[in-house]
Amino acid sequence: MRTTNRTASENADAVGLVIALLVRFPEIATLVSHPNDGTLTVSFAVSKRLDRPSQAAVRELVLEHTRTFTAFDGEPHGALEVECECDDGMTFVRVTREASSFTREELQMLTALVAERFGDQLLKSPAVDDDFGDEDPAAQDELIEYALEALRDPSQQKSLVGFREEKRVLVYFVKARKKAKARARS
Repeated sequence: MRTTNRTASENADAVGLVIALLVRFPEIATLVSHPNDGTLTVSFAVSKRLDRPSQAAVRELVLEHTRTFTAFDGEPHGALEVECECDDGMTFVRVTREASSFTREELQMLTALVAERFGDQLLKSPAVDDDFGDEDPAAQDELIEYALEALRDPSQQKSLVGFREEKRVLVYFVKARKKAKARARS
């Protein structure tokens, strides 16, 4: 039996690219890759608890904009799901997309849409001196493309989970689990 292991440099590259993506988009609270089903989940944190009608409105807003945006490409958008999870004084808006068709432009549109919708209520990571401020916009775009490509990698065996903690970005690898099939009953 042969097992396939990712090399340390490939893992380090993926981690570095996810960090760069989260630094570039301070509006994103978490980013999770799901290699088993080929999806990515991007989460945003809102500093208030949204009621059910507000959750439904946000869900429809994101779905409508994403479907319209992807229709211009002429490419099917694949998996698209929007969920809101509420806590005492917060709401997490989670958007799950098929990784293979998710683009930099769509990520920029989604981030801008959520930022516009929630304004100051959207929690953002505080800026750090060495953030992307002085870097060439074309270089920033290229780095985002590399990061998304790393997350799309079909040979990736572990889920990547990137999130913010204060002024830091943390990335973890989580062993991807295969979906269990129910056994037939006789």
